[in-house]
Amino acid sequence: MKLPAIAGTLALCCVSLSANAQSASVLDGTEGRACEAILCLSSSLRPGECNPSLNQYFDIKKYTKGSLDWPATIDARRAFLGMCPSSTAPGLSERIDAISRGAGKCDPDYLNRAYAGTSYRYQKRRARFTSDNEYEYSNITKIKTVTENKLPAYCIAYVNHDWTYDLSLKYVGTPIKGGYWIKASEYEAAQAKWEADHNGQWAKQWEYAWESPTSGNASNNRYDSR
Repeated sequence: MKLPAIAGTLALCCVSLSANAQSASVLDGTEGRACEAILCLSSSLRPGECNPSLNQYFDIKKYTKGSLDWPATIDARRAFLGMCPSSTAPGLSERIDAISRGAGKCDPDYLNRAYAGTSYRYQKRRARFTSDNEYEYSNITKIKTVTENKLPAYCIAYVNHDWTYDLSLKYVGTPIKGGYWIKASEYEAAQAKWEADHNGQWAKQWEYAWESPTSGNASNNRYDSR
């Protein structure tokens, strides 16, 4: 399996696998897949060789009364990763804990779904033939957005670590104006486009709100599936 070199103990431990193993190739079964999963879940590059270990990892789900029990699932996934013989190496236990809490829940697709919402974009002008401060609203449009622009603590621990490769995320734009999460490596181009769309002369004619300017109804459907 070819993955970018991950600095520090993680690469050393998972390449050597354990002091008692002669080479990475001799460790197979659950122990080998656990070690492989640690490497694969610490990088955005996941070749086909990662599939068996990742399938086994994400298939670990615990239920209580028919509903997914997330704390129990975290514990079970952490236990699986702990089967890697190198799991007791300095710093690796903490890394395993971060992976079990964040893997699968700290990528742009998941965050953009978990915090999906809508806001309103519209044009406003003072109403004619009135002496009061009344306004007319036009071109009222619901826009999709992501309402949370700060990473949960468990995601910070998972993606922003010296032992990860290309997992960092950034938020493009602002929540009320159609913001969203993206990989940090793609941020500059995406943010430049967002600014061009929202800071030009055309953009100045628009106003934004979480509620409809005419009905006052909020359509924001934010939810947190944690």
